[in-house]
Amino acid sequence: MVRLRAEVSRRLAAVTEDSDFEAEVLLETVFGRDYRIREISGKIKPTEEELSRLEGLLKRRLSGEPLQYIVGEWEFYGLNLKVRKGVLIPRQDTEALVEAALSLIDGVKGPRVMDLCSGTGCVALAIKSQRKDAEVWAAELYPEAFEILCENLSGSGVSAVNADVLSAEAAKKFSGLDLITANPPYLTEKDMENLQREVRAEPKTALYGGIDGLDFYRALPKIWRGSLKGGGHIAMEIGLGQESDVSELLKEAGFKSIGFKTDLTGRVRAVFAEK
Repeated sequence: MVRLRAEVSRRLAAVTEDSDFEAEVLLETVFGRDYRIREISGKIKPTEEELSRLEGLLKRRLSGEPLQYIVGEWEFYGLNLKVRKGVLIPRQDTEALVEAALSLIDGVKGPRVMDLCSGTGCVALAIKSQRKDAEVWAAELYPEAFEILCENLSGSGVSAVNADVLSAEAAKKFSGLDLITANPPYLTEKDMENLQREVRAEPKTALYGGIDGLDFYRALPKIWRGSLKGGGHIAMEIGLGQESDVSELLKEAGFKSIGFKTDLTGRVRAVFAEK
Protein backbone atom coordinates (compact mmCIF):
# COMPACT_ATOMS: atom_id res chain seq x y z
CA MET A 1 0.00 0.00 0.00
CA VAL A 2 2.89 2.36 0.70
CA ARG A 3 4.15 1.85 -2.82
CA LEU A 4 0.61 2.21 -4.21
CA ARG A 5 0.13 5.49 -2.35
CA ALA A 6 3.43 6.80 -3.68
CA GLU A 7 2.51 5.84 -7.23
CA VAL A 8 -0.91 7.50 -7.02
CA SER A 9 0.69 10.67 -5.62
CA ARG A 10 3.30 10.65 -8.39
CA ARG A 11 0.64 10.48 -11.08
CA LEU A 12 -1.50 13.15 -9.46
CA ALA A 13 1.44 15.56 -9.40
CA ALA A 14 0.68 16.21 -13.07
CA VAL A 15 -2.57 18.01 -12.16
CA THR A 16 -2.22 19.25 -8.57
CA GLU A 17 0.31 20.66 -6.12
CA ASP A 18 -1.44 18.73 -3.33
CA SER A 19 -0.76 15.30 -4.79
CA ASP A 20 -0.02 13.62 -1.44
CA PHE A 21 -3.26 14.92 0.07
CA GLU A 22 -5.34 13.99 -2.96
CA ALA A 23 -3.78 10.52 -3.05
CA GLU A 24 -4.88 10.02 0.56
CA VAL A 25 -8.42 11.14 -0.28
CA LEU A 26 -8.71 8.74 -3.22
CA LEU A 27 -7.29 5.83 -1.23
CA GLU A 28 -9.70 6.54 1.63
CA THR A 29 -12.57 6.65 -0.86
CA VAL A 30 -11.71 3.17 -2.15
CA PHE A 31 -10.39 1.43 0.96
CA GLY A 32 -12.17 3.30 3.76
CA ARG A 33 -11.04 6.00 6.15
CA ASP A 34 -9.47 3.43 8.46
CA TYR A 35 -7.27 1.95 5.75
CA ARG A 36 -4.09 3.21 7.46
CA ILE A 37 -4.89 1.18 10.57
CA ARG A 38 -5.68 -1.86 8.44
CA GLU A 39 -2.45 -1.29 6.55
CA ILE A 40 -0.37 -1.27 9.75
CA SER A 41 -2.09 -4.40 11.06
CA GLY A 42 -1.52 -6.15 7.76
CA LYS A 43 -5.25 -6.67 7.24
CA ILE A 44 -5.48 -4.83 3.96
CA LYS A 45 -4.67 -6.29 0.60
CA PRO A 46 -6.12 -4.58 -2.45
CA THR A 47 -8.43 -6.71 -4.56
CA GLU A 48 -8.57 -6.45 -8.35
CA GLU A 49 -11.97 -4.79 -8.04
CA GLU A 50 -10.61 -2.16 -5.63
CA LEU A 51 -7.59 -1.47 -7.81
CA SER A 52 -9.85 -1.10 -10.83
CA ARG A 53 -12.06 1.37 -8.97
CA LEU A 54 -9.02 3.35 -7.83
CA GLU A 55 -7.73 3.51 -11.38
CA GLY A 56 -11.11 4.79 -12.57
CA LEU A 57 -11.14 7.57 -9.96
CA LEU A 58 -7.55 8.45 -10.74
CA LYS A 59 -8.26 8.77 -14.47
CA ARG A 60 -11.19 11.09 -13.75
CA ARG A 61 -8.93 13.33 -11.68
CA LEU A 62 -6.19 13.31 -14.30
CA SER A 63 -8.77 14.42 -16.87
CA GLY A 64 -9.34 17.59 -14.85
CA GLU A 65 -12.50 16.66 -12.95
CA PRO A 66 -12.53 18.27 -9.47
CA LEU A 67 -11.58 15.95 -6.62
CA GLN A 68 -14.76 16.91 -4.74
CA TYR A 69 -17.02 15.71 -7.56
CA ILE A 70 -15.12 12.43 -7.76
CA VAL A 71 -15.41 11.77 -4.02
CA GLY A 72 -19.05 12.88 -3.99
CA GLU A 73 -18.91 14.78 -0.72
CA TRP A 74 -16.87 17.52 0.94
CA GLU A 75 -16.45 18.98 4.40
CA PHE A 76 -17.54 22.52 5.23
CA TYR A 77 -17.71 24.00 8.73
CA GLY A 78 -17.57 20.51 10.21
CA LEU A 79 -20.41 19.24 8.00
CA ASN A 80 -20.14 16.57 5.30
CA LEU A 81 -22.06 17.75 2.25
CA LYS A 82 -22.98 15.93 -0.94
CA VAL A 83 -21.24 17.49 -3.93
CA ARG A 84 -21.37 16.62 -7.62
CA LYS A 85 -21.48 18.17 -11.06
CA GLY A 86 -24.02 20.97 -11.28
CA VAL A 87 -23.28 22.66 -7.95
CA LEU A 88 -20.58 25.02 -6.68
CA ILE A 89 -18.00 23.27 -4.50
CA PRO A 90 -17.94 24.66 -0.92
CA ARG A 91 -14.72 26.50 -0.09
CA GLN A 92 -13.10 27.43 3.19
CA ASP A 93 -13.22 31.11 2.20
CA THR A 94 -16.99 31.00 2.64
CA GLU A 95 -16.60 30.25 6.35
CA ALA A 96 -15.93 33.99 6.75
CA LEU A 97 -19.51 34.62 5.60
CA VAL A 98 -20.81 32.09 8.12
CA GLU A 99 -18.84 33.74 10.94
CA ALA A 100 -20.19 37.15 9.97
CA ALA A 101 -23.74 35.80 9.85
CA LEU A 102 -23.50 34.18 13.28
CA SER A 103 -22.18 37.38 14.84
CA LEU A 104 -25.06 39.37 13.31
CA ILE A 105 -27.73 37.15 14.88
CA ASP A 106 -25.94 36.73 18.19
CA GLY A 107 -28.45 37.59 20.88
CA VAL A 108 -31.43 37.43 18.54
CA LYS A 109 -33.97 34.88 19.79
CA GLY A 110 -35.29 32.52 17.13
CA PRO A 111 -33.71 34.43 14.22
CA ARG A 112 -35.29 34.14 10.78
CA VAL A 113 -32.60 33.66 8.13
CA MET A 114 -32.75 33.43 4.33
CA ASP A 115 -29.72 32.15 2.38
CA LEU A 116 -29.74 33.18 -1.28
CA CYS A 117 -27.85 31.42 -4.11
CA SER A 118 -27.59 28.53 -1.70
CA GLY A 119 -26.06 25.80 -3.91
CA THR A 120 -25.13 22.89 -1.62
CA GLY A 121 -26.77 24.70 1.28
CA CYS A 122 -23.42 24.99 3.06
CA VAL A 123 -24.03 28.46 4.52
CA ALA A 124 -27.59 27.76 5.62
CA LEU A 125 -26.61 24.43 7.18
CA ALA A 126 -23.59 25.90 8.96
CA ILE A 127 -25.77 28.62 10.49
CA LYS A 128 -28.42 26.10 11.55
CA SER A 129 -25.77 23.83 13.07
CA GLN A 130 -24.75 26.63 15.42
CA ARG A 131 -28.18 28.13 15.99
CA LYS A 132 -30.70 25.34 16.47
CA ASP A 133 -33.37 27.92 17.34
CA ALA A 134 -33.06 29.67 13.98
CA GLU A 135 -35.69 29.37 11.26
CA VAL A 136 -33.63 29.04 8.09
CA TRP A 137 -34.52 28.96 4.40
CA ALA A 138 -32.17 28.18 1.50
CA ALA A 139 -33.05 29.44 -2.00
CA GLU A 140 -31.70 27.95 -5.22
CA LEU A 141 -32.93 28.23 -8.81
CA TYR A 142 -31.13 25.69 -10.98
CA PRO A 143 -32.52 22.11 -11.07
CA GLU A 144 -29.27 20.18 -10.61
CA ALA A 145 -28.14 22.35 -7.73
CA PHE A 146 -31.62 22.35 -6.16
CA GLU A 147 -31.69 18.55 -6.18
CA ILE A 148 -28.38 18.42 -4.33
CA LEU A 149 -29.56 21.16 -1.97
CA CYS A 150 -32.63 19.13 -1.02
CA GLU A 151 -30.47 16.05 -0.36
CA ASN A 152 -28.18 18.02 1.94
CA LEU A 153 -31.04 19.70 3.78
CA SER A 154 -32.91 16.47 4.46
CA GLY A 155 -33.56 16.17 8.19
CA SER A 156 -31.69 19.38 8.99
CA GLY A 157 -34.63 21.63 9.74
CA VAL A 158 -33.60 24.03 6.97
CA SER A 159 -36.28 24.61 4.31
CA ALA A 160 -35.42 24.50 0.60
CA VAL A 161 -36.91 27.18 -1.67
CA ASN A 162 -36.81 26.74 -5.46
CA ALA A 163 -36.77 30.36 -6.57
CA ASP A 164 -35.07 32.95 -8.73
CA VAL A 165 -33.49 35.25 -6.15
CA LEU A 166 -33.42 38.08 -8.70
CA SER A 167 -37.22 38.04 -8.81
CA ALA A 168 -39.09 40.63 -6.80
CA GLU A 169 -42.03 38.21 -6.62
CA ALA A 170 -39.85 35.65 -4.85
CA ALA A 171 -38.69 38.23 -2.31
CA LYS A 172 -42.24 39.38 -1.58
CA LYS A 173 -43.07 35.92 -0.22
CA PHE A 174 -40.79 36.54 2.76
CA SER A 175 -40.95 39.22 5.41
CA GLY A 176 -39.66 39.89 8.90
CA LEU A 177 -36.28 38.33 8.24
CA ASP A 178 -33.49 39.06 10.70
CA LEU A 179 -30.75 38.14 8.27
CA ILE A 180 -30.18 37.53 4.58
CA THR A 181 -26.98 35.78 3.48
CA ALA A 182 -25.70 35.21 -0.03
CA ASN A 183 -22.66 33.84 -1.82
CA PRO A 184 -23.62 35.08 -5.28
CA PRO A 185 -21.65 34.71 -8.52
CA TYR A 186 -18.94 37.37 -8.49
CA LEU A 187 -16.30 36.49 -11.08
CA THR A 188 -15.68 39.07 -13.79
CA GLU A 189 -15.48 38.43 -17.51
CA LYS A 190 -11.69 38.51 -17.23
CA ASP A 191 -11.75 36.07 -14.33
CA MET A 192 -13.82 33.63 -16.39
CA GLU A 193 -11.25 33.72 -19.19
CA ASN A 194 -8.49 32.69 -16.78
CA LEU A 195 -10.17 29.95 -14.75
CA GLN A 196 -8.23 26.89 -13.64
CA ARG A 197 -9.26 23.72 -15.45
CA GLU A 198 -10.95 22.27 -12.36
CA VAL A 199 -13.03 25.42 -11.79
CA ARG A 200 -14.27 25.31 -15.38
CA ALA A 201 -16.06 22.08 -14.43
CA GLU A 202 -18.25 23.99 -11.97
CA PRO A 203 -21.48 25.64 -13.17
CA LYS A 204 -20.94 29.00 -14.86
CA THR A 205 -24.21 30.19 -13.36
CA ALA A 206 -22.62 29.96 -9.90
CA LEU A 207 -19.45 31.79 -10.95
CA TYR A 208 -20.09 34.55 -13.48
CA GLY A 209 -21.28 37.82 -12.00
CA GLY A 210 -21.32 39.93 -15.13
CA ILE A 211 -18.61 41.94 -16.89
CA ASP A 212 -17.43 43.56 -13.65
CA GLY A 213 -18.65 40.75 -11.35
CA LEU A 214 -21.16 43.00 -9.57
CA ASP A 215 -24.50 42.17 -11.21
CA PHE A 216 -25.91 40.35 -8.18
CA TYR A 217 -24.70 43.02 -5.74
CA ARG A 218 -26.58 45.65 -7.72
CA ALA A 219 -29.78 43.62 -7.59
CA LEU A 220 -30.03 41.58 -4.39
CA PRO A 221 -29.91 44.39 -1.79
CA LYS A 222 -32.64 46.33 -3.58
CA ILE A 223 -34.87 43.32 -4.26
CA TRP A 224 -34.62 41.77 -0.79
CA ARG A 225 -34.41 44.85 1.44
CA GLY A 226 -38.17 44.80 1.97
CA SER A 227 -38.00 41.23 3.27
CA LEU A 228 -35.85 42.30 6.21
CA LYS A 229 -37.29 43.64 9.43
CA GLY A 230 -36.07 47.01 10.65
CA GLY A 231 -32.55 46.59 12.00
CA GLY A 232 -32.13 43.36 10.05
CA HIS A 233 -28.92 42.64 8.18
CA ILE A 234 -27.65 41.42 4.84
CA ALA A 235 -24.29 39.63 4.57
CA MET A 236 -22.66 38.63 1.28
CA GLU A 237 -19.45 36.93 0.24
CA ILE A 238 -17.43 38.97 -2.25
CA GLY A 239 -14.52 38.52 -4.60
CA LEU A 240 -11.09 39.90 -3.75
CA GLY A 241 -10.98 43.68 -3.96
CA GLN A 242 -14.75 44.17 -4.37
CA GLU A 243 -15.43 45.57 -0.89
CA SER A 244 -15.49 49.26 -1.90
CA ASP A 245 -17.82 48.74 -4.85
CA VAL A 246 -20.17 46.50 -2.90
CA SER A 247 -20.23 48.95 0.02
CA GLU A 248 -21.35 51.74 -2.30
CA LEU A 249 -24.05 49.55 -3.81
CA LEU A 250 -25.35 48.70 -0.34
CA LYS A 251 -25.52 52.39 0.56
CA GLU A 252 -27.41 53.12 -2.64
CA ALA A 253 -29.89 50.37 -1.74
CA GLY A 254 -30.64 51.98 1.63
CA PHE A 255 -28.33 50.08 3.97
CA LYS A 256 -26.10 51.50 6.70
CA SER A 257 -23.47 50.43 9.26
CA ILE A 258 -21.43 48.57 6.68
CA GLY A 259 -18.80 46.18 7.99
CA PHE A 260 -16.36 43.58 6.73
CA LYS A 261 -15.19 40.08 7.66
CA THR A 262 -11.75 38.83 6.67
CA ASP A 263 -10.58 35.29 6.01
CA LEU A 264 -7.62 33.59 7.70
CA THR A 265 -5.19 35.41 5.40
CA GLY A 266 -6.60 38.83 6.33
CA ARG A 267 -8.39 39.41 3.01
CA VAL A 268 -11.93 40.80 3.08
CA ARG A 269 -14.29 37.98 2.06
CA ALA A 270 -17.69 39.18 3.32
CA VAL A 271 -19.51 42.50 3.53
CA PHE A 272 -22.50 43.08 5.78
CA ALA A 273 -24.87 45.97 6.43
CA GLU A 274 -27.97 46.96 8.40
CA LYS A 275 -31.35 47.93 7.01
